[in-house]
Amino acid sequence: MEEKKFSINGTFRKSKEYIDTRIKLAKLKFVERSSRLVASLATDGLKGILLLFVVFYLSLALGFFLSELLGSSALGFLVTGGIFLLLIVVVSAFEQPLERFFMNLSIKRFLQKWNDEIDEDDEEGKQD
Repeated sequence: MEEKKFSINGTFRKSKEYIDTRIKLAKLKFVERSSRLVASLATDGLKGILLLFVVFYLSLALGFFLSELLGSSALGFLVTGGIFLLLIVVVSAFEQPLERFFMNLSIKRFLQKWNDEIDEDDEEGKQD
């Protein structure tokens, strides 16, 4: 039986292969995580656009409804515009807390999407 001898060239070659493999793995994990984030942003953007359509059509419906109640189309839509103006004033009054709330929410969502894959690996490791 032939004994394998220690080879520095073999060790360097295996180390280089290991480092290359780790770099490729890190790139793949980054691509997976960033694609998950982009998909989440696209989905949230689509939800936002659809929400704008809902608000638009509901405000039109409110304008027509108030027009019939008040007997004047102009007055109905003026009241609807006044409601939105009041909402703008309320949002402006609470701008700092709302900004902080949405910033924290977006950070939590970003980190949740970024760490999703890590949680799956941890669960797989526990099952083995």
